[in-house]
Amino acid sequence: MRTYRTPIFKLIAYAWASPNTALGILLGLVMLALGGRVRIVAGVAEFHGGWMGSFFASRPHPFCFGAITIGHVILGTCHKELYALRAHEHVHVRQYERWGVFFLPAYALSSLWEVCRGRNGYRNNFFERQAYAEEDKQVLPDRQHIRRNI
Repeated sequence: MRTYRTPIFKLIAYAWASPNTALGILLGLVMLALGGRVRIVAGVAEFHGGWMGSFFASRPHPFCFGAITIGHVILGTCHKELYALRAHEHVHVRQYERWGVFFLPAYALSSLWEVCRGRNGYRNNFFERQAYAEEDKQVLPDRQHIRRNI
């Protein structure tokens, strides 16, 4: 996870991403009202489970997902998925901190660009490629360690 050199930079990053975070919190509160749970991990609110978690886990492709990040909020289908996807989703948190209110439009435009080029709008999305690359750097040593112990 990223560490900030001074608290002021951390505060600026939270403020810059706050409009998106507000949307994430709103969706998280709906998730809580429908039986979900929440916990804070590394400064990010992680909501999971309940009816909404089950609903999104059971959707057909491409409408199902394990977790989605909106600002400093991650909405996951269950605790197990959040654990498995945490490194990837925290890359998206840092992207929100860099792009602020421009993240969602930029993400959508990147997907649209890839679809127009005949490519997969999710896997070829600039932000997803970056998240998968960062996730591999952070998680691969852990995964190799787990595989050796199994």
